[in-house]
Amino acid sequence: MHETICIVTQSHLCRNPRVLKEATALAAAGYDIHILTGSVSADLYAQDLSAIANFPNIRLQLVSDLSKTNSKSISDRFFNKLGRWVIRRFKIENSLALGYGALRYYDAARAIKADLYICHQELPTHIGSRLLKAGFKVAFDLEDWYSEDLLPEARTERPIGLLRHAESEALKKGTFCITTSNTLAEKLAQQYSSPKPQVIYNVFPSPEISFQKTKLFSKPLKLFWFSQTIGPGRGLEQFIKVLYLLKTPVELHLLGNVTEAYRQSLMALLHSQHHLFFHDLVPENQLAAKIAEFDIGLALELNTPASRNYTITNKFFQYIQSGLPVITSETEGQKEGYDLFKPGFKLSQQPDGAEIEALEKWLNSQEELQLARNRAIEAGTFYNWENESKKLISLVGTALEK
Repeated sequence: MHETICIVTQSHLCRNPRVLKEATALAAAGYDIHILTGSVSADLYAQDLSAIANFPNIRLQLVSDLSKTNSKSISDRFFNKLGRWVIRRFKIENSLALGYGALRYYDAARAIKADLYICHQELPTHIGSRLLKAGFKVAFDLEDWYSEDLLPEARTERPIGLLRHAESEALKKGTFCITTSNTLAEKLAQQYSSPKPQVIYNVFPSPEISFQKTKLFSKPLKLFWFSQTIGPGRGLEQFIKVLYLLKTPVELHLLGNVTEAYRQSLMALLHSQHHLFFHDLVPENQLAAKIAEFDIGLALELNTPASRNYTITNKFFQYIQSGLPVITSETEGQKEGYDLFKPGFKLSQQPDGAEIEALEKWLNSQEELQLARNRAIEAGTFYNWENESKKLISLVGTALEK
């Protein structure tokens, strides 16, 4: 009988590649995988099922399904809204504010009686701390520093104390704990006086892209940025202000969902010599090829909140794995990812005139761009899921032997 691993998460697999990669790697290693999650869209759920279709030993169970209109989905929306209102109005922290189906996750997880649970994201981290108290073997993947995440206005209805307690339990009592960068791992260990969590980078399987020895860079250069949502607090406005000071024309390409109001606000910021283009989301298995169409990847991040400062975002890794040199914001996490290979240009949070002049010179040097591209391709042979998945499988194997 195969050992069962229950992965507890709260978002679609097609929108959380870290969970999907973990599930498929462990399934390929021979484990039976049971995923507890939620759904907000029938289309996205269909993509989730398609992503695991080749793995008969992966079972996907919905704890909450907002794509349907029934008593369960209505109550899920109501209790989540109530939980957030109670925090905002009375400062009473509760798990309802962390996601949909909060009242059912714990019982659903217990019923599986898995040999090992791996908890991702905010609500599952809280659920995992309860499973630990019940005597289950629980590991945690801290994809972000949850208690130090989001913009100030969003934090007013967030149970910060509850999240800190769950993070402390995960780091001190979890069977094992992993996170996304060494800088974040060290900061978490320092904050909670806990063992340092293991690091598994947010990388991807090496794409099936054949890199030519040299690349003909476009004129003007095509700069690319992507996310699920194009919005404020991601460094876009700050980078456009940098572009305003550049004499060299560029094209700025953004991929993701965007509101018309935010689209117009960005266009209003951009200097007329530059051009701004918006692209719709593409399926995860097409993203690497899409990225490779451009010249330079933009790994833009602010150094606040702390979660953003210490992590390394998946876009940094996806650019280099697709052979793109990068312009990366100087955060603690991004420096860790960048400094080993230096595959591009590192931009400080508030660049001065000399730094902008250096960026302009770099953008106009075919030789420097080619060197950065070569370093990106080299970095991609180090930062990839083939390497990182071995760490995960080793951790799980050791945990199950205990």
